[in-house]
Amino acid sequence: MSLSAAIIFIGTNKYLNFFPKYYESCEEFLFPDLRKQYFVFTDGELEGELPENITYVQIPHKEWPSITLERFHTILQAEELLKEHDWLLFLDADMRVDSVVFSEEVLDDDKDFVAVHHPCHYNTGTGTFERRPESEACVTGEPLQYYQGCLWGGKMSEVIPMMKLLRDRVDKDYGNDIIAVWHDESHLNKFFIENQDRVFAIPPDYAYPECFPQYPYQRKIVHLAKDNSSYQV
Repeated sequence: MSLSAAIIFIGTNKYLNFFPKYYESCEEFLFPDLRKQYFVFTDGELEGELPENITYVQIPHKEWPSITLERFHTILQAEELLKEHDWLLFLDADMRVDSVVFSEEVLDDDKDFVAVHHPCHYNTGTGTFERRPESEACVTGEPLQYYQGCLWGGKMSEVIPMMKLLRDRVDKDYGNDIIAVWHDESHLNKFFIENQDRVFAIPPDYAYPECFPQYPYQRKIVHLAKDNSSYQV
């Protein structure tokens, strides 16, 4: 297992409570064919002696939506350490891997990036894109697919420049006193549409919404149900 993947967890305030189960499920099911290093960005403390495959990065808590909008800024704080790995995969803190996921299911050698289809918009021709021309995340036309911001990544050599570009676009929006409608997700969708030939798009099986059990997808990676009002502070 010569290739390695950096798994990105960002969890401040209450979100840090998700990490033990997140780590446990990833260790059991995610990428058994790769070496994994977990980068944990948090304002809290991780209890006990940390395994060698956990890198702790202390960050301040920011109010919502800044904490999610500035994900690219946050991850880039560990840029030099991230460069030691071949792949990057960001997973929302409130996600759980429920069955074995081999790297080839998510990471394609022939594509630079991975994005997951949003389960609420999959193959519907709809999506909640940012449409205001004042925003750097503005999307024109009618894209065929809409991606969810809970899972993304790709080749490290390509993802780092992507994050720098999106960081700068977020900052430009800040300078113009505008916040994209779905924050980092809006900026990701704009980028993936611009670079669609370089994107490996995976089905909603890898972002299964626990709060909508009627959806006809496999439960590969589950987006856990929670009371958003108690977390978005």
